[in-house]
Amino acid sequence: MADEHRDDRQFDPTERRLERAREEGNVARSPELATAAVALVAASTAALAGPAVFRAALSFAGEGLRIPREAAFDPARAVDALSHQALAAMVAMAPWFGLMLVAACAGPMLMSGGVASFKAIAPKASRLDPLGGLSRLFSMRSVGALMIALAKCALLGAIAWVGVTRALPELSAAGAVDAVAGVGRIGAWLATVGFALAAGILAIALADVPVRWWRHHRDLRMTREEMREELRESDGDPQMKARIRSMRRAGAGRRMMAAVPTATVVVTNPTHYAVALEYRPSMRAPRVVAKGADLVAQRIRAVAAEHRVPMLEAPSLARALWKHADVGGEIPQALYPVVARLLAWVWQVEQAMASGGATPGHPDDFDVPPGLDPAPGAA
Repeated sequence: MADEHRDDRQFDPTERRLERAREEGNVARSPELATAAVALVAASTAALAGPAVFRAALSFAGEGLRIPREAAFDPARAVDALSHQALAAMVAMAPWFGLMLVAACAGPMLMSGGVASFKAIAPKASRLDPLGGLSRLFSMRSVGALMIALAKCALLGAIAWVGVTRALPELSAAGAVDAVAGVGRIGAWLATVGFALAAGILAIALADVPVRWWRHHRDLRMTREEMREELRESDGDPQMKARIRSMRRAGAGRRMMAAVPTATVVVTNPTHYAVALEYRPSMRAPRVVAKGADLVAQRIRAVAAEHRVPMLEAPSLARALWKHADVGGEIPQALYPVVARLLAWVWQVEQAMASGGATPGHPDDFDVPPGLDPAPGAA
């Protein structure tokens, strides 16, 4: 069914879809990579620990089967002697098999990153559908997998055949020497062939991994309807909503700070609040371009000082503007008279600076109408 609708999947998977797929155990996996890991560990262990393993095998074959005459006719003693030798052989071979077991468990994690989920092996009704099973059996993916398997068998068979044919003379001569030397030759040959086979499997795995990644990504691509549903779910996610709000606040803060240099004057509390006002003759009324409290107020004052924007300490007016005016909006009509006196003072300051005259003193008649100051009487 995925093949039928593949052309409809036009959108790359979202982070949420990828996360959900990982929770379900649906990650890219390469069986060839796991097989290559086991083969490399087996060949390396055979080359390093092979002599000890073969000595244990010889000991079991020679000493283990050599039991006293009286024990040979006593089943209990014979079984006990054979058990001790078999246990010794198993102990000698245990590290070899243990390393291969570790490689078999760690191999699949090389690509999936250690994702484990019981959902991947949970029974599903869709797997019991005979028609669906037949469609998967005769799909193009199954045919491709069969062709790849045949190619792998041919490659590995060719490697094994070359290894056997080249080693036939030496293997034939192994029977003419003592058992220890003969087994040593066979062990060396097995290690050589093992490395050759492991190299072949690794080459197959290196070609298989990118194909598996690409196929997994393709299977997770989304249709237009799935993308809409994903967006609806994301919009309903509290974490996503909080993230969107945070991004919006950050963007609004950057835009607000960028507007401070265009302000006509900045009114301060002097430390807790700061409100930047802009007024041009073409405007109907002054408007607020930035406002903030505490750290934001400090940032507004710093930007204003950097761009030489006039600042005036008017605590009650700063609090009233911060409380009742919105960024981007006009000031309340009740504050028109107070702000008009403020702008007149700014104009006088600019004129004095332009003419080199005396700067007018700080006015003290910026008290706002009752009810507009959120903290009357505060400094």
